[in-house]
Amino acid sequence: MKKRFIFTMVLLFLFSYTSINGYEYHKEIDTIEYLLKERLEIMNEFLYGYKDMHKLKEKLSKIESDNLLQNDLDILYKVIDCPTDYELAMNVKVNKIYLIELTDDEYLINADLNWLMRGYDGEFNIIRNYDINCIKVNGQLYLTKLTILNDWE
Repeated sequence: MKKRFIFTMVLLFLFSYTSINGYEYHKEIDTIEYLLKERLEIMNEFLYGYKDMHKLKEKLSKIESDNLLQNDLDILYKVIDCPTDYELAMNVKVNKIYLIELTDDEYLINADLNWLMRGYDGEFNIIRNYDINCIKVNGQLYLTKLTILNDWE
């Protein structure tokens, strides 16, 4: 009887550990996915709507900082000078996390992002691997770097 009880407790412990481990980093993943979707919405609003650079910078600075903010603004400034057709990125989701390193004020993530796109041939998904860096300032998380690692197409 005692052995059966111990065996049952060990099994319960293993299952509970696996469950807890499965929920690891969900808050961080949700936050990063939210920031990426906000970034996408702001950029699409600019690309396909009214091109107000002041409003663009104001909105992006609420979710981005450092190099990513400056790079995005530089690219979007060029769009004004040289307009062209772009495939529409409609949605982005974190597909798979390979690495998350958390410090007090910085997140370093390696993940596959699944992009829902619309082009001349209709809608399609592409999955690419990215290094994503974020910093936390006054309790607010900001994207600072988004580096694509496997852009072979």
